[in-house]
Amino acid sequence: MRPKPFLPMTWCYEPVGGGHTFRWGRGSGVITVHRGDVRGSHGDEALVDTVRVGRDWVDDRDLRVEARRWLRAEQQRLRRAAAQPTEQDR
Repeated sequence: MRPKPFLPMTWCYEPVGGGHTFRWGRGSGVITVHRGDVRGSHGDEALVDTVRVGRDWVDDRDLRVEARRWLRAEQQRLRRAAAQPTEQDR
């Protein structure tokens, strides 16, 4: 059996926007964002985004803060995209 990389890991599920799971493995340098509730998973099923972070998490609160930051940025991105005129509008 292969050892699992970047242990320990922490997961956070946020139901906002259809639901996303955020995973941060110690030493990985990234938070992975997955669609739906995939807490406990070590794979990349339903991967939506990868967020580079320059530090490791200290406790679960760190991941919750980063998850909410990503959700706010994603909501802003979707609003901007919706405000852009489409080819049909021109």
